[in-house]
Amino acid sequence: MNAFLSRPQLPVLLVLALLPWTPLSALTLEQALQQAEREAPALQAWQLQQQAAGHDAEAAGQLPDPKLGFGLQNIPLQGDDRGRLNADGMSMQMLGLMQEVPNRARREAQRELAQATRQRMSAELAVQRLEVRLGMAEVWLRLRVVEQQLALFPQLLEQNRVLAAAVAARLRSGQGSLAEQPQVETERAQLEQRIEQLQAEQGALQAASRRWLQSPGLQQTLGNWPQWPVDEQQLRERLQQQPELARYQPLLQQGAAAVRLAEADRRPDWSWELAYQRRGAGLDDMFSVQVNLGLPLFTGSRQQPRIRARQAELAALELERDGQQYRLLAELDGELSEYRRLQLAVRRSDEQLLPLASRRAELALADYRSGRAGLEPLLAARSAQVETQLQHLQLQGQLASSQMRLQLGWGEH
Repeated sequence: MNAFLSRPQLPVLLVLALLPWTPLSALTLEQALQQAEREAPALQAWQLQQQAAGHDAEAAGQLPDPKLGFGLQNIPLQGDDRGRLNADGMSMQMLGLMQEVPNRARREAQRELAQATRQRMSAELAVQRLEVRLGMAEVWLRLRVVEQQLALFPQLLEQNRVLAAAVAARLRSGQGSLAEQPQVETERAQLEQRIEQLQAEQGALQAASRRWLQSPGLQQTLGNWPQWPVDEQQLRERLQQQPELARYQPLLQQGAAAVRLAEADRRPDWSWELAYQRRGAGLDDMFSVQVNLGLPLFTGSRQQPRIRARQAELAALELERDGQQYRLLAELDGELSEYRRLQLAVRRSDEQLLPLASRRAELALADYRSGRAGLEPLLAARSAQVETQLQHLQLQGQLASSQMRLQLGWGEH
């Protein structure tokens, strides 16, 4: 016998064989969110953008690279010494070094702008992370609903099989109507059609999960419905921390730095040059020093319009932030209102609609068995019960989605 199948190991292998099999792509909600954050291409792209902005910030505000110059000066073009470099006393071979020096205000504004850009990339990454988490959670919750709806149908199909056998037995005993048999078959066909619809929806959701997860994506959910507390006052207090609104802070810093950069154009930049000039034989070499200074003389028509443009952009951004805040507050109020409605709807469904639908189906079955009613009222009651059960699961999923949007969108920052 193979050493890997020795007697002490056989019970262990038997137990492992009898355990329920769970696919590797079956995830709890938290596992799906964590995996999406690791694998979503959009998040990876923004992380690279953040790294790029960080590298740009390291170089911002530095002096430009110096320039090395080579040249020939005062070459004769006429006469006996035409084209000669060592005959005329004015002819020189020049080697120079030049350094541009932007004014300090410009360099400081460049550094501020680069830092604000890096912070904006971090804020945009937080916005993208929120979108990934919301999208992944929505798919997980919808898939959970479909799985629970599909779990109802084996029992429903078994009930249909039992009813079909009962109808056949009644017909053999001379009771009932011949039309009852196709009615039962119609019910089964309708149940199978609903299964096919739900399976198609399940496949679409599994495919949608691959937007954030690597193949094969999310194939099955694990765990229970998430339970998130909803504190309305706390959610309103955290509104400013909502990523879509919080990203305006670095945007405003970026706009303010752009204004200061435009204002720096009113201050002169300067540069310096050093040059060594080599002359012909018998003549002394020369050395030159030169300083250049910018002259921003016409600020009213050149620099000032650009400053006003950047100031207008900053003011527009502030108004845009205020409008975004009002919009998000309205969305939060609407989401809270929907959450309260769904709470009542789930409670009503659980306490009233489900028991009533079950009671109606039981009474219809009792009437059919006693001969007080035909098969059609029973099938109608069973159909209504199925729809009520499916709708109840749908409401549970909608309530969980509402809780998720409140928690992830406004409460988890």
